[in-house]
Amino acid sequence: MTVLAAIWAWFVALDPRIWQAVVAGAFVASGWLVNGRQNRLAAQRLRDEKLRDMHRAIYAEIDTNLANLGDEETLDASTAEMAERMQDDDSFVPLIPKERHDRLFDTVKSEIHVLPRVTIDPIVRYYSLQDTISALIEDMRSESYAKLPVNRRMAIYSDYIAMKKQALIFGKTANYLIKVFAEKGKEGAEAEAARLNRAAMSPRLVSNPASDRSAT
Repeated sequence: MTVLAAIWAWFVALDPRIWQAVVAGAFVASGWLVNGRQNRLAAQRLRDEKLRDMHRAIYAEIDTNLANLGDEETLDASTAEMAERMQDDDSFVPLIPKERHDRLFDTVKSEIHVLPRVTIDPIVRYYSLQDTISALIEDMRSESYAKLPVNRRMAIYSDYIAMKKQALIFGKTANYLIKVFAEKGKEGAEAEAARLNRAAMSPRLVSNPASDRSAT
């Protein structure tokens, strides 16, 4: 008690100006804490808003591309039709139009780190495959492809259609997880991604998000 009394007596004896400085310092420090917390909250809100905007934009672009792809039955029918035409006329070379399905993605990919890992992976997987498809299309539009034997042209065309079918799966999976993230948050999306991985990413387990274009 003697020690406490001595400390108290020392505080009481302090110059009032020192007390004023202490009080002023406490107010300044509390202001820093409050402002710091407000800044962190504002920064988090900005990150959340940017995440939602990027998800919406990517979802819309992928959804449009999926609509243009059609379905597996349509793609299989295209393969059968081209195979028949090539067999009937071995000089026939299919005209493959150039494709570009990543214009919007290109504008946001420098900030893709804003997105959670659970959606980044399927999104990048989808767009990487689109790059591969575009490169194959360039090859199929070349004179070298036209000069190949008909069986080689047919095999390459089949590979082209197989990639498009895989793009359907990748695109549906990416948009499905974006939609789940918007509805159930990060944990819900991670749980659903784990379920899909356990099922070897079977397209039968991915509900078609094309009917819901909101992604939010």
